[in-house]
This record gives sequence, structure tokens and C-alpha cells, in this order.
Amino acid sequence: MAIKELRILPPLAIGRLGSAARPMDNYEVLVDPHRPLAPRQVRPAPTFQVDPHSGAITSAETPPTLRFTEDGQVRPVAPFLEVWALTAQRGREDVLELLTLDLLARHGLGPEDVHWSVHVANHKIHRRTGDENDRIDARVGPVNDHAVHPLNGTCPNFWEGRALPLGHVRYLKPTPEFPGIRLRFTPAAGRVYGSSLQQPPPGPPRPDPERDPNVVDVLYDANRGTWLGYHDDPNNPRVTNPSQIYAGFTQQRKWISKGYLDDECDGLVRAELTVDGTLLSAYGRIGAGPPAYAPDSFPVRAVADELEQAMFGPTVGAGQVSPEAAEEVVRRAFDTVRLMNTAVLNGNTVNGQVRGASTMVAQDTNDTGRLYEPIMAPSLVDRSALLNLHQQVLTGLRSGTAPWFADVLRDFDDVGDLSDKGRRKMPALMRGADGRSLALTRRQVDLVRKVAKRAIFTDNGPAATTTSDPEERG
Repeated sequence: MAIKELRILPPLAIGRLGSAARPMDNYEVLVDPHRPLAPRQVRPAPTFQVDPHSGAITSAETPPTLRFTEDGQVRPVAPFLEVWALTAQRGREDVLELLTLDLLARHGLGPEDVHWSVHVANHKIHRRTGDENDRIDARVGPVNDHAVHPLNGTCPNFWEGRALPLGHVRYLKPTPEFPGIRLRFTPAAGRVYGSSLQQPPPGPPRPDPERDPNVVDVLYDANRGTWLGYHDDPNNPRVTNPSQIYAGFTQQRKWISKGYLDDECDGLVRAELTVDGTLLSAYGRIGAGPPAYAPDSFPVRAVADELEQAMFGPTVGAGQVSPEAAEEVVRRAFDTVRLMNTAVLNGNTVNGQVRGASTMVAQDTNDTGRLYEPIMAPSLVDRSALLNLHQQVLTGLRSGTAPWFADVLRDFDDVGDLSDKGRRKMPALMRGADGRSLALTRRQVDLVRKVAKRAIFTDNGPAATTTSDPEERG
């Protein structure tokens, strides 16, 4: 058997910030087969327990209950990244298997021969100011030990001796019981840091009644960089939409930065191993974002949908057209409605408040001068009625009925249609990344429409789950 190549799986792992000492246990989010129209249920799943001293996995048990916080602190989601080997065996080519102590030993190698390198960064400030000295980077490795390695982000515009904690990584010690080669990324606590013109005293920050209580430390030297007091140039084509996505205040019609920075990051993990004189390497991507406070719900359009479209194209192949796939889209829309105040987002007057929040109605008025008026009649956006509507659609899909809403889905090139009809298309009341009404990905829309076009029944019973269009079968 020969090791031909290495892989890191998963190739993309997203952690969640949290300051609790113990990372979050594994869980699954499933549809209850006995209550298929109810919200999904969160259930515990087998979880690796890591000895904090040795770095070895000691068990893989399912916790009896799930706790997302401990001692008032959010438990971080700390993903494991595994090294897999593409091997060639007699009569079997390209076998993908977990890299283990046994597989290493068969090549005269040990776990110490695997070397890890990690580079993560927080370039949010640099993204806006364009100053190369505003880049915050943290590097670890190559390492082959099993110690905890902090990811301390450094930046030329930080005060001397200051660093931004971006979490840590650890090469887990493989054992005969858990022989796989794994690295764990534990994100940072989810804290806010500040900027100053005066050098902060060394050591931990001292109590300061004048400082924002949300700021745990001051890192950024406002004499070197421009982040404190920064404002976007409206003529800069690189400005985000919406633009005011950093903490600040309004002064002379400009949005002025308070100089805050957070401890989110993303980057690359690399594993290297020399086999029979040949250096093999693989890399994966990691990132960290805010915790999920509605873990039983999923957004109707997510990064995973974008990646799927980028990988497989804007249309769905015949073998992937199924009512179950369309049901997943509807179920995620149901999840989203559960979390929305539909009356406010529709632009209604609620509790005497007009324009009580940032909504698509306000966005359309601000950007185009369109008359400020609710998107739909208030009776149509009653939250309970909308939830019932989505449940009826789920019932219809399960019974074989074609989804009626295929005709009212918003296409990607209709996001700027501000007519009454255009604004009422689905998904409604929500904003996309371009600041206009949200549209599902072209691949999602294609899936729903193909399910709507399929034959419901055939002479032999329920229709097959593939499309009847010959061009799409290919």
C-alpha cells in the first residue's frame, strides 16, 4: 500500500466564538418523524472528550442533555480537522482512508512525522482603510507536538506588546483507542477590543469608568493607523452595502468609526508528511463567527447554497430533483419566518411606531425615493398565518402536490423590481447582500421549479422523483 496524497476533512470548518472553558458538545438538528410539521429538534450526538493535559481523546460519548452555555458563558464550537490519505492497494486504486497510527507505522512513520501549520487573519480593518499595516495575522507552526498553541494576531498598528487573541489550535495526541491524526481549532471568546491615542498601561486593562464596558482591552494605536475616527469615502467602489457595518456614530452626516475590532478570523490549516522521500501536503480552511442562538433553525439561503452553486452550477441535474430537496428549501423558509417580526419587516406601524426598524420598505425608500408603504396587506403577513401557510406547503409536498409557490419565486435579476408585484415575490421582506430584496440562488429556484413541473402520478403509481424534461435528464 502506498500513500499517494493527503486530504484534510472537512475542507471547510466554521467554529463559533465562546468564552466558556469547555467547547460545545456535538448535536444534530432533525425533523421529528412523528411531528413532521413541527420545528426541527436538537438532539445530542457522540462527542470526543479531550484530556486538557495530554491532548488525547479519552472518549466519544453522547451527552444526556445539551447545554449551550456554562456559568453564563457561551460554549465555543471547536471543530476537529482530520487527515485522510489517498492510498493505492493491490487491485484498489485511490482508496481514501483516515490517516492513523497503524497506517503511519506501515510506512515506518509516527505521529511526530506529521507537521501542522496554521495561518488565520482578521482583515476587517484593512478591508476598509486599505492600509497594509492594518492587517491582523496569526501564525503557528510547523508544529508536531500536542501542546496548545495560541493564535495571537499581531498588527503593525497595534500598541507594542499587544496582540488580538484569535483562539488556539492543538494537534491531538493519537492513541490506540483513537488512532486518527486530528487537529482541533478552538475559536476566540467573542470579545470586543478598542483603539486609543494614549498608550495603555502594560498588563491587564485597569477599570476605567470612561471606557465602553463592552471593550475588554485596547490594542490599536490610533497615532499610527486611521481606524479610530475612520469614515467611508462614498466614492470608493469597495465600500460595502450596507455601508455602516462597523460600530460608530453619526457626525456631520458621516458614519465615524469608534475604533473597535473583534476576534473573529478565518484562514488556512496545512498538514505535511514526508513519505518515502516525497513531501505530501494538504490544506483546509477554518473560520470563526458569532454563536448560533437559534440552533434548530437554518436560513433560507446560506453560504452552503452559494458554494453548492459555485461547484455544481445554477441548474440541478435530473437525479437531484426531488420533493425532499424542495421540502428542505420550504422548511428553511419556515425556520426563517419563525425568527422574524413579520409585521415590522413588512413596514407596518406597530405599537404606534412608524419605521421602527431597518426594513426593506425603508431601504427602498432611502435608496430610490419610493413611497414608504407596506409590502403586503397587514393581514397577509400575520406571523401565525405565514407559519400555517408554510406548513400547508410542506403537507402538499409530502402528499405529492406540486409547489404552487414556484410561480412567485423571485429570480436573481428581479431583485431591483420595486413594483408592488415585484416586492411581493418570495422570499419576501428580506434583504440580500446587494442591499435589494433577497432572492434564492438560481440553483434553489431551478430545483423548486423542476419539482413543480414534474408529473404527480403515473400509470404505475406516484411519479418518479426525476424531471420529465429530456434536456434536463442528460
